[in-house]
Parts: sequence; structure tokens; C-alpha cells
Amino acid sequence: MDDLRLILLLIGAAIILVVYVWSRVQVRPRKGSATRTPSIDSHSPDDFDAADIEQELGRMGQLVMERDDEPVALDPERLLIVSVIAAQGGHFTGPALLNGFKHNRLSFGEHAIYSRMTARSGKQRLVFSVANMVKPGTFPVSDMETFTTPGLTLFLQLPGPLDGVEAFDDFVNTAERLAVELGGELRDEQHCILTHQALMQVRESIVEDRLHRKAAS
Repeated sequence: MDDLRLILLLIGAAIILVVYVWSRVQVRPRKGSATRTPSIDSHSPDDFDAADIEQELGRMGQLVMERDDEPVALDPERLLIVSVIAAQGGHFTGPALLNGFKHNRLSFGEHAIYSRMTARSGKQRLVFSVANMVKPGTFPVSDMETFTTPGLTLFLQLPGPLDGVEAFDDFVNTAERLAVELGGELRDEQHCILTHQALMQVRESIVEDRLHRKAAS
């Protein structure tokens, strides 16, 4: 495709060069004839300078690129957010949260929140995190016995260290298990009830992105 684009550009350059030379011949006064005054809409030879040719070649190159390079979704960034909210305006207690985090293999770490970590290239990499819904989002790990919160916020940034579908499945399964263990409800970013069907639609879009990337590679 690069060879075709080069050929088209060379042809375009040749055409523009012919027009340039022909314009000089046409406006050059013949021997023994009076000089003709060009009309307002006509171009004088100086109008077809190097800048015009470069601009036209650039425009032609852009047209070739637009035809040959179809837009492909390569690896779009996503920030997925799911909340687990206590039912009927209640609260989750600190001890219940600690049990839920332990059962779901969530680690307490940076920024005083819990996260799913995975080992990649000898380093621990972040997959997704679980924060306190109440600002600043942290958990007082040294005082969880008396701690309460109306909900949790889970957030997943894609792309990440794992395959997008694998990370999303773990993210959703963890949110659903925490909701069951804590007696909470899954909500979206607007705190509306989040159904499993809606989550699967998001999963399908991630699968489609992966298929597009494979087809483009």
C-alpha cells in the first residue's frame, strides 16, 4: 500500500508540473503580438510556486491515506466504576469488610485502599481497586473495628496488566461476591441499580475491541 501511495503522489506531482509549465507557455507573449492582460480569475506563472505544489501534494497524500487507512479501534482507554451500596440506607461494618476483602484476595496498600494485584515481570501490578465510597475513599486499617461506610466503589482502568476480558471478569465477579457477602446492591456511576445484563453488554464491547486489535495486527 505504501508503494501505491508513492506512485499516486508521483503521478500527482507530474500532473502539477505539467500544469505549471503549460501555464508559463500559455501566458508568454508571442513574437509580434500584443501583450494580453490576464483576466482576474486566471493565474499568473508566479502563482504556481513551490509552496502551491507542496500544499497540493500534501492534500493528495491525505486523500490517499483517508482511503487506504480505515479507522480501527486499537486499544481504547476505559475507566469502569461499580459501587456496592448497603441496602435500605444501611452501613457496612469494618469487620464485615475485612472478611469480604480477605475472601476475595484483596490487598491493602497504596493510598490506604484495597486492590487486586498481579505479578508481571517480577513486579506487583495493579488490576483494580476498591475504595470507601465516602471521601477521601480510604480505610482506617488500624481502626476497622468501629469503622462503618454506606458503600464501596470499585474501579478498573483498561488497558492494564491483564487481558481486558480477564480483568473485567475478575472485577465483576469480585463486585458481585462482595455484594452477596455484605448484603449490598450493585450500582452504576449514577447509583442506579446495575443489572448483570448491563455488565455483560460492557463485556461484549471489550471482546469486540480485542477482536479489532487482533484483526489490525
